[in-house]
Amino acid sequence: MAAILCHNCRKLISQEETTCPYCGANQRANRGKSVRKAFFSNDQSAVTFFVGICVLMYIATVAGDINTAGSMERGGILGLGSPNQKFLWLTGMTGGFAWVDGHYWTLFTASFLHGSLLHIFFNMSWLRQLGALTTAFLGPARFALVFLVTGATGFLASNLFHDPILIGTQTLSNASGVIREIPIYGPVPTVGASCSIFGLMGVLIVFGNRRGGTLGQNLNRQMWIWAIIGLLIGEAVPQINNIGHIGGFVGGLILGYVFPKQEGVHENAYIHWLALLLIVTTIVGFGLSFWQMWPLVTN
Repeated sequence: MAAILCHNCRKLISQEETTCPYCGANQRANRGKSVRKAFFSNDQSAVTFFVGICVLMYIATVAGDINTAGSMERGGILGLGSPNQKFLWLTGMTGGFAWVDGHYWTLFTASFLHGSLLHIFFNMSWLRQLGALTTAFLGPARFALVFLVTGATGFLASNLFHDPILIGTQTLSNASGVIREIPIYGPVPTVGASCSIFGLMGVLIVFGNRRGGTLGQNLNRQMWIWAIIGLLIGEAVPQINNIGHIGGFVGGLILGYVFPKQEGVHENAYIHWLALLLIVTTIVGFGLSFWQMWPLVTN
């Protein structure tokens, strides 16, 4: 006789059961809701999906210009595997012209893009580790919400509080035919999952503090150590977007007080659908960026 997991308590029950003998949850009424249940079927499904999308988008941006990616002229070994910037614009980099032109969906898409081989390697290493902790304590849908929301708060902080830089010029002419070049200033163009990574640290800091006990105290202490070291490195390296890291971290601290203070709290359908809505919004954002930025990068 085939066995399945109860959709509510996740215990193994017979496929023939209409209600769970352990928690009493109706099984038949939920068997049609396969999309969200399949995506959040286990603790690592969402982490694997997000890592996979980051890797896929990196491959896509690098494949657009192999010569640029293979060159070490931009930053030496640190710049190895850097995509041509126009492909980052096409796929959803935030800041610069994208922000000036009102492409606010790039707050979500930029988390899945990376600027070099080392950039994506280190970020994915952190994401797998912190993602595993977050899903173990809070669940896969809450992990997805943390990744997307704190990535957005980080990039929002970067776009609002970074000193504007010159991103281009606009040619204007008056009735007398006098032509002038008007400078255009905007936020620093930026990409990467690190805003979300600091957001995960922030959530786990608050979770550990609220949970208490030896586990909670150790988790809280370890996350603070990692976050402080990460922010200090960000201050020391000019290329690192530390304002974005702080924005993601603060967003994570706030979300930590919204989420449960104990592990194992059931994720209901509303949390699943909210996470899926943001994921779909991000996927649509990739398409919007390509459509909106194509005339700019091809002229």
